[in-house]
Amino acid sequence: DNKTRLYGDANPALTYTVTGYFGSDNGSVVTGTPTLATAANLTSNVGNEPITAAANNLSATNYNFTYANGSMAITPASLSVTG
Repeated sequence: DNKTRLYGDANPALTYTVTGYFGSDNGSVVTGTPTLATAANLTSNVGNEPITAAANNLSATNYNFTYANGSMAITPASLSVTG
């Protein structure tokens, strides 16, 4: 899932969504979790950093998994000017 945070803030928890179920299938047919990672850190510059999704121990009878990366949007922090 895509995420957004301010420059200097900690990364939010990385999450994922599984889509493409057939018929009445839903998340109950999936076991395990993917590996989610980003290189974004407290001092990453404003912009977008990829969030990678990869196989870990995901399993679902009748399904193969494909992975699409997400994005961590890092937005500018506010500065105050006092006169």
